[in-house]
Amino acid sequence: MNSGDEEIVLAFLEESRENLDQLDLGLIALEVSPSDPELLAQVFRTIHTIKGTCGFLGFHRLETLSHAGENLLDALRRGELCFDAGVTTSLLTLVDAIRRILDLIETTGAEGEDEHESVVAALDRHLTAPVASATRDPHATTQPTTERTETAASEGSVRVDVAILDKLMDLVGELVLTRGQFGESATTDDDGPLSLPFRQLSLLTSELQEGVMQARLQPVRSVTGKFHRIVRDLAAVMGKQIKLEIEGDEIGVDKAVNEALRDPLLHLVRNAVDHGIELPDERRAAGKPAQGTLTMRASHAGGRVHLEIADDGRGIDCGLLVEHAIASGMLTADEGAALSPNAAMDLMFRSGLSTKEEVTNISGRGVGLDVVRTALELVGGSIDVTSVPGRGSVFRLNVPLTLAIMPVLIAAVGAQRFAIPQVDVQEIVFIAADDKATTLYDLNGAMIYRLRDRLVPLIDLAAQFHIDTNRRAHGLIVIVIESADHSFGIIVDRVSDTTDVVVKALTRATRSIRGFGAVTLLNDGQPALILDVAGLAVGAGIAATRDDAEDRPDEPEEQATPAALLLASDTDGSRIAFDMSAVRRLEQISGESVQRSGRREVVQYRGGILPLVRVADRLGNGGDPVSDVLHAVVCESSIGLVGLVVGRIDDVVPRPNTVATPQPPSRRGVIASLVVGDRITELLDVELLIADAGIWSTA
Repeated sequence: MNSGDEEIVLAFLEESRENLDQLDLGLIALEVSPSDPELLAQVFRTIHTIKGTCGFLGFHRLETLSHAGENLLDALRRGELCFDAGVTTSLLTLVDAIRRILDLIETTGAEGEDEHESVVAALDRHLTAPVASATRDPHATTQPTTERTETAASEGSVRVDVAILDKLMDLVGELVLTRGQFGESATTDDDGPLSLPFRQLSLLTSELQEGVMQARLQPVRSVTGKFHRIVRDLAAVMGKQIKLEIEGDEIGVDKAVNEALRDPLLHLVRNAVDHGIELPDERRAAGKPAQGTLTMRASHAGGRVHLEIADDGRGIDCGLLVEHAIASGMLTADEGAALSPNAAMDLMFRSGLSTKEEVTNISGRGVGLDVVRTALELVGGSIDVTSVPGRGSVFRLNVPLTLAIMPVLIAAVGAQRFAIPQVDVQEIVFIAADDKATTLYDLNGAMIYRLRDRLVPLIDLAAQFHIDTNRRAHGLIVIVIESADHSFGIIVDRVSDTTDVVVKALTRATRSIRGFGAVTLLNDGQPALILDVAGLAVGAGIAATRDDAEDRPDEPEEQATPAALLLASDTDGSRIAFDMSAVRRLEQISGESVQRSGRREVVQYRGGILPLVRVADRLGNGGDPVSDVLHAVVCESSIGLVGLVVGRIDDVVPRPNTVATPQPPSRRGVIASLVVGDRITELLDVELLIADAGIWSTA
């Protein structure tokens, strides 16, 4: 076979595999909508295209297989045969047989001795079997112009080897770096001879970068499209009824990111089918429909791709995870008893842990979710999970849109420079020395900044990474970050301009260091670490994977009297206050996420269930309790964490002592009435409010 023939065969293999992927999707869709003539015609055209090409190249086994499939599909098109599960299975078996022969052609150059007569016979049996309900559609017609659609589509596209795109991206990356280095000299004099050429070079480089990036984009469906077939086959083997719904699969991501998503998504889908969704009888007994639902959603925001894999199955039993971890020797009984719900949920990402009682060819060996997390972290991604026993689980994946080039903000701490992804930066704030006393607070050892109408926790990079700094005493520079539904600020010494950088993966030795996502070279040729702001927040305890409040040792008795108050406004505008000793976190909760358990309101929170108490209801303050966003003060109580819903969180202030004399409580649930800033403020009795609400323990 000469080089020209080899190129033709390779193109045939690539095109045929794409067609087979489309056949998988089309056949699964036909099983749901068997009377859709357009869908049936599309499937017929695809198998006809494969048949025509393989016959031209002399692959006779492939031609025989595809011809048998074409005959069956033609009978279905003419209304002479019913499309049922048996027909679908036979056609999917045909697809698998064609795939096996394509693999043989790629590796050996020949079709091999694979017996295909049994597949052809199974297809032919459908044509000769008696048909009870099929009637010929008088309006059904043959598509004599089968090739027309494919020809029109192919004229607008061209196939490019992935290696060429990779090389182009590498060259663009070097060009971006060179542009930045050139700009250091060209922009020193705005009217210099290099100014105009540099601006032209910068514009052309940006357009070239955008073009190459677009060429590398693939729709998410190139990965998720295969899961319709996978879910169908797995569900059939296990005797389950499962419907797969995919939303947002048209979103384009970099090819390298798509490849990184393939295995993690496959693991999660298989786990949902095997572990999550119950058998039909079990679902009916639980008051659910016999058919389970597995939903995949993809969205794009802020330069990152967000994916959700949700099922309505049995959910995850944290207690069972702990039991298996203890039984396998991962934990001692005391360590297991001390775990918070979120830490227990995190056990599923430990290698070797499985709750399956028996090993099958689907799962049960304790391999999978640890690989999922590792694979995502290698590309700067993350994964988290929430689950409600009996109702289902949701896995959330977050990955960058591209792994090649990204815009960053350069910030310095001491002699160290860091790159912060621009998509995560909301604003940059300077806190003057005179404003520190009124805008910075200490909340249980954490620094909090009052930014307009909200409180933002701060991370000092100098303290976080143990960097010596000669920070100026007259003020602080804070970079406000929005990442993974958490807002926080990063304290730095200096801020430079934004620039595009070429992203390089961390070495194996540094990948496990939390807070760093990648590395890059700056315009002066010096390396700089790219911050993983989500990991940085976790490391600082702002977006912790476990509830730090539950792991915190008991406070000494002499600290029981708080030195500060958290001020808030109730829904009717009245001023209320909380002792800071009881406050653990301040949260904004989506109103849509609030669920009811009997007459009580709860919300999924950090791997567990957080009960909510509306202060206005307990005090009888009135006001509108319905809101898109609820402001909750998460307090530690004798029964665990409880969220007290208020109208607005206002401030943190020192507790008045000589300013005003506390007055006796005016009503139940109030410890005392204080005068704070010339306003009457009611200091709440958190324990009594919770007790009156009838809240149960969440332990």
